[in-house]
Amino acid sequence: MTAALLLRLEGFEMVALIAHLVRRLGPGRAEKRLEVLEDGAGALIALEWRGAAVAIADLELWLSEPLDVGQAEVTGRRVLSVHATDLWPERLHEGRHRLCLPLREARRIGPDPHPVPRPVPRQVVYDFDLLGRGGESALAETPLDKLTFVVFDTETTGLFPTGGDEIVQIAAVRIVNGRRVAGEVFDTLVNPGRPIPAASTAVHGITEAMVATAPAIAEVGRRFHKFAEGAVLVAHNAPFDLEFLRRKELLIGKNFDNPVLDTVLLSAVVFGAAEGHSLDALTHRLGITIPEEARHTALGDTVATAEAFLRLLPALKARGLTTFGAVLTEVRKHRRLMRDMNA
Repeated sequence: MTAALLLRLEGFEMVALIAHLVRRLGPGRAEKRLEVLEDGAGALIALEWRGAAVAIADLELWLSEPLDVGQAEVTGRRVLSVHATDLWPERLHEGRHRLCLPLREARRIGPDPHPVPRPVPRQVVYDFDLLGRGGESALAETPLDKLTFVVFDTETTGLFPTGGDEIVQIAAVRIVNGRRVAGEVFDTLVNPGRPIPAASTAVHGITEAMVATAPAIAEVGRRFHKFAEGAVLVAHNAPFDLEFLRRKELLIGKNFDNPVLDTVLLSAVVFGAAEGHSLDALTHRLGITIPEEARHTALGDTVATAEAFLRLLPALKARGLTTFGAVLTEVRKHRRLMRDMNA
């Protein structure tokens, strides 16, 4: 029996992309079939048919066209970019072909998890400004063990900051001298000022009632900016979380221009680009257990990312990558996987 899967995606626009592809395949390609297959820690959406293959040039043209969602800027290529994935054709057998679209995160549907206890956000107690005032050159030469890191994650109403989605939770922890600093935790709900789709609540468990009295992003953003001041930001799939924050910089009155490390790219540096680099795949590889009730919560995923980051640091050092600049040089060799967020 095929397992029921819960996918982390923007359902409306993903369905629009699939419908667009079905239309472009046309009536000449028969026996179309859509499958969602379990694929390691993620899933594979496979659109299969019998008939002529699809040329790469034609597929690229289809992906550049606007989808039928009422916004000209929403193309298939943009949907893939936001989901940090790609689409490619494969030849099967007996005249059958398929388009493959992998998703990084999926999980089997089980009983509803218990809510995660949310600690009261604490004020920053220490000034860990270890980046100094020497500019980019000094940062590049700074040993990793001399830097302060703030590992963070967000939960949102959906996956499209350009389409009106908003943050509903931000969490972060601080790492200094190779250790998480006890008590230095940032965790707060955020009132998004818009409805939270039921599909999103099913993933992260945050309801509209829970955020009704929470502060707005302008206040939370300023507090988080203060918490992260003087630190290197660390996230898993950083382009996603930072896009939400950077689109609010004018409202917040602060710029999120911290140096950035992405554990997706660090995983590629340590384990090779061909391996799976979802958070579930990475933590499993590193022997880290994420409690079911903590998965897909901002704090739970932040703690898991922080633990993964701390275990990646010795592996980087063993490869001779001991400074921020050395790591950044290696990270940029894997831009195909994920956009580097440093200037």
